[in-house]
Amino acid sequence: MNPEYRYGFLCGAGLSAWVLIEFALGFHTTSLEIGQYSGYFSIIVPIVVIFTALREQQSRSNGFLSVKAGINTGFQIAIFSAAIFSLFLFVYNTYINPDWIISMVEWQRKKLILGGASDDEIGRFMQQNRRMNNTVGQGVMSFISSTGIGVLVTLVEILFIKMVSKKR
Repeated sequence: MNPEYRYGFLCGAGLSAWVLIEFALGFHTTSLEIGQYSGYFSIIVPIVVIFTALREQQSRSNGFLSVKAGINTGFQIAIFSAAIFSLFLFVYNTYINPDWIISMVEWQRKKLILGGASDDEIGRFMQQNRRMNNTVGQGVMSFISSTGIGVLVTLVEILFIKMVSKKR
């Protein structure tokens, strides 16, 4: 199997597992106040997976990793991972926990009310969330954001690897 596909699969599966762990811990059901932050830590998955893939590619290339090859590797991993993760989110949002988006939006609406938001602000918030927080919107946004994060992580890690390699 192509290493980029293998690492892309690992990254997508890791992100999917992260969501399932959050669900099992109640972060999408009973502890939404934790769930609003816990997803940010999922960036650990692409950081570790892409770094491992880049180091492997560097080893296969006798210690040299060109920026172009690194970007190509990271981009392929990001795209493949994003496709897998988006497919998983479709299943998650449709079958595993179809009410979590509604629960999160309602929880955020209550926070706005308690914070003294005006009816217009709350109305705009609800309208925006109805537009974006549906199965299709979640799929598109997860694909775009997963790909973007993967590319950003790749660029940072290539710079890091280049800096570390120069010091040797």
